[in-house]
Parts: sequence; C-alpha cells; structure tokens
Amino acid sequence: MKKYLRPIGTALVLALLAVGVYAASAGDSLISLSYLRQTFVPKAVQAGEEASDKALQETYDKAKARLDEVHAAAGSGNTASNGSHSADLGPRSWSDGGKISLPTGSCFLLFEGSAALSHGGAVVDVTSGNEVPSGSALVPGRRYLVGEDTTASVNILSGEASLGVQGSYTAAPGKAVHTPFYDAAQGDWFYDPVSFVYEQGLFSGVDSHHFSPGTPMNRAMLLAVLHRLAGSPVQGEGPDFSDVPAGQWYSQPILWGAAQGITSGTGNGTFSPLLQVTREQAVTMLYNYAGQYLKADVEGGADLSGYGDLDEVSPWARNALAWAVDRGIISGAANGGVRTLDPQRGASRAEMAVMLRSFCEKIL
Repeated sequence: MKKYLRPIGTALVLALLAVGVYAASAGDSLISLSYLRQTFVPKAVQAGEEASDKALQETYDKAKARLDEVHAAAGSGNTASNGSHSADLGPRSWSDGGKISLPTGSCFLLFEGSAALSHGGAVVDVTSGNEVPSGSALVPGRRYLVGEDTTASVNILSGEASLGVQGSYTAAPGKAVHTPFYDAAQGDWFYDPVSFVYEQGLFSGVDSHHFSPGTPMNRAMLLAVLHRLAGSPVQGEGPDFSDVPAGQWYSQPILWGAAQGITSGTGNGTFSPLLQVTREQAVTMLYNYAGQYLKADVEGGADLSGYGDLDEVSPWARNALAWAVDRGIISGAANGGVRTLDPQRGASRAEMAVMLRSFCEKIL
C-alpha cells in the first residue's frame, strides 16, 4: 500500500521546488543555485518522505485497529453466521476445487499443494514485499495479506492442499471425490490419469499425501498394480526368482505374474524387482496381461516404421509396442520433428498412470 501513499510526498516535493524556482526567477539574490541543490532540495525530499511515512503509519494503524476489532468479535462469538475465523496460520487440509474467500486484513499461507489467487484489489506477498497479481499461483512458504477494500479468493487446484488462514474467511467445499495428493493438480498432464488410477484402487501414494509423479516406476510396483487390477488373487505356486524372497510386499504379485505368463523375469532366474521398468517392458507386461491373462485378441498392430528409434526396440517387445500403438495405449513422442517410442527409457509413476488408464478404458 506504500506505493499509493508515495505520491503525497512527491506532490509536496514538487510544491516546494516550485516555490524555490519561483523565488529564483523573481530575482531573489538570497537564493543561489548551490543553496537549492545542497540545502533546499534535500530538505524538500526529506519532508516529502516524512509526510509519506506519516500517512502510511496512519493507514497501518487504522488497518490494525480494524483487524483487532475482527479478532475481538470472533473471540466473543460475534463472528458472522456465514463465515469462520482462525486465530493463527496453523495448517489445515482443503480439498480439490475448494474456494476460500478472505476479506481485508486476513492472512494466508500455503504449506503444500497447489492453489491460485484471484482478487480485484491488492494482495501483498509479505515475505517478498511485493503485490501479487490476480490469477497468480501461490508459492508455498510465503505469507500473504489481503489489502484494503479487497476480497480475495484462494482456489484449491491439487487433490488436497495444506493451507493456513489467519483472520476471517468463508469456505466453499471442494469435490466430494478427490485424491489426497498435494503433488497432482489441475493443469498437470497427469492429473486425470492419476485421479483415475487412485479412484480405481490401482495406485496408492508413496505416502498419505504424495503421489510422486516423477518418481521412477519399478518392476515390482507395476506387477503389484496389475495384481490389484486382477483382484489380488492368491497364487500358491509359480516360477521362483532368486531375488524375490517370500514375505515381501511384492512377492505374491510377482509369483502370480510369472505363473500367468505376464512376466518371465530378467534372465538367469532373476526378476530385478527394484529396477526401473522401461517403457518397452511396461508395454510388454500389459500386452501379456491382455493376451495371456484376459485371453483378449492381441493380433495385429500399428506400422512402426515411421518411428525414428525403431532400431532401439528389443525383438521380444516389437509385437507388444505395435499392439500398444494400434490400441492407443501409447502414442510415442515428437523429438525434433521425429516420432520416437523411447523404448529403453525408464517409465515414471505418472507415465504408468497414463498407460494404465488407457489400458483400462480401451482393453478391459
């Protein structure tokens, strides 16, 4: 708000300078150019700054008194019936699509998650000292203050967000069904697929509030997802892998997957459960799930000759990749104008969510 008060000081400086210039032009021999530069102008600038600071302090005092009144009303139970009040910035959980409206004097702070700000006046990022344009994304860890004659709205964009409010506010609830994730938000290319695989019970987070979309998807994770997709059947016998001991969270899914012909391991009696799954390995497991477990028709496939990295595809994965492209499970990427499959690149959790949603919608 200080920028709105500075013009007062500027106007005072200009007025004083005008008097000085007039006096000099009128032939007053007592006012010299050196006096104007060394004494008169510095004093005029100082006077302007003092006037500006005084006005700013008066505005601050009024705003503080108003906020104190709000706090006092809330403490005595006189808060408006359609609103709420928070005495501190302690974190609270808000759901995807929720909207928090805040009047002048209220503060808020985003701890984790994604949210956007809208307003028609002034909101200050107290941490940096800058005003925040309407439509901006909130930055976690920064404290925001709603300015004079302003009502601000915070719109939650992630599955959930941790955000603290101090002062008065009203809140509209978000979606009834949403993910608990701070790191999957509206606008992210993986937002809808992550919501789908979570709601279908195929994926859980790496913890209670993080999906970790960029984290590598390992081979054990993918078998666990496919096992859940099949209804988590119990498998008593199957091929043994030397690096898959009994009693691990992935032991039963891998045993089941090997028995169903979905995977044959990585050779020499190993499965490599914690190794990141490559895109061609992931597609091959989906292909085998469809053909071997579901007994679905997997004949035919797309012509892959137009892909610039076809020579990087392992011979055992060619039919699976042709099938996946034909069925719309993957589409490849355009790198410098050349379409590629990236068969040897490791898949992330977000990428696997995209593949699995397409697989469920187009194959099951």
